[in-house]
Amino acid sequence: MRTEKALPQKGVDLSSYLLLIDTLKNGYGLTSKEELLFLCKKLWLKPFHLKSNIMNEQILEEILNRHLGIYAQLDIPVPIDEKSAKKEEKIGSDSSKETKTSAEKPGEEGSEDKKENKKEIENVPDEEAGELNFYISEVKDDTTAATTDNNYNHLFGKKNYTFDNRYLPVSRRFIEQTIRSLRYKVPGAGRATIDIPATVEEVARKGYFNEWKLTEEDGFVTRWTLLIDHEGSMIAFKDLADAVVESATTGSVKNEGDVFYFRNYPSEYLFTNPEHTRSVKLRKLITSPSRNILIVSDAGAARGYYSEDRVRKVFRLLYQLRSHRIAWLNPLPEARWKGTSAEKISRYVKMFEPGNDNSDHMGNIIQFFKTKGVSNIGQ
Repeated sequence: MRTEKALPQKGVDLSSYLLLIDTLKNGYGLTSKEELLFLCKKLWLKPFHLKSNIMNEQILEEILNRHLGIYAQLDIPVPIDEKSAKKEEKIGSDSSKETKTSAEKPGEEGSEDKKENKKEIENVPDEEAGELNFYISEVKDDTTAATTDNNYNHLFGKKNYTFDNRYLPVSRRFIEQTIRSLRYKVPGAGRATIDIPATVEEVARKGYFNEWKLTEEDGFVTRWTLLIDHEGSMIAFKDLADAVVESATTGSVKNEGDVFYFRNYPSEYLFTNPEHTRSVKLRKLITSPSRNILIVSDAGAARGYYSEDRVRKVFRLLYQLRSHRIAWLNPLPEARWKGTSAEKISRYVKMFEPGNDNSDHMGNIIQFFKTKGVSNIGQ
């Protein structure tokens, strides 16, 4: 991405990078360096790269070869315990004596090879011994000409780590509790139970028993209508958006709302699935009975941009939905909104940040929806 920043079109974007990661997790491109190079070319090189001197097949190979060299590991056996270490040390000393004897007989050439090999072994850092080598390459300037490789193996010595590709600012459990806390009691929405008085009365009237009389208890429902901004810069927050959708639609409390998807800002249509293959007209949502609508979007804060066109179109959307109660969940902390489209949009709608499990940011959305007011857009 740094190499092709001067091009009007970008081949290596976040989507293609994540696609490569998913492909590698499935086992493709790992058998050889050539296979990995072939996979990267297929995913990253585009037709407009063919005649480009900034990014082409040769430059991509040079970049990958340079970075793959960082992860080359030395195959050095590690002693399991002290006994095995002493045993190997003893065997090594005996073999070195034999080697020394046999090497000194032919002449000076064998001894010089031995000195060179010994020097090479002495230069191997202790941190590189083992099955796990973890390096971070620090670039000193934008040209990537000068890099420093730092070994962090000592951090893994006596600790066990669990790596997970889901990083949420708040826990999934906290999101579920927040979503479930905004519920409404509805007569007859609960489970069916036996109505003993009605059953007795029916038996007394008929003179015999042939069936139970049932009644439905009062139950609780949630009414979350979610407008999810996805793709583009929101790929980084896909796990958070998925957690909100899952908590609202698959929880123990039935949700009477809908889930819609859009990119950057809704236009004439809203999509009912992430693939954008099914849609409904925005007008249908606008004219529906009053709802609690939660919009999940970075509003341009992720890239730090300000777009007057985006602000204007979002303002128009909020104005059309002014009969509903609208809250906005921005995955970026409020400190990142300044100077972006998000800062301007937050003046027209109640915008919240996720915070963490110890903050009230998510809970403030619930308090806002429980109030009787509606959006103040256009007032």
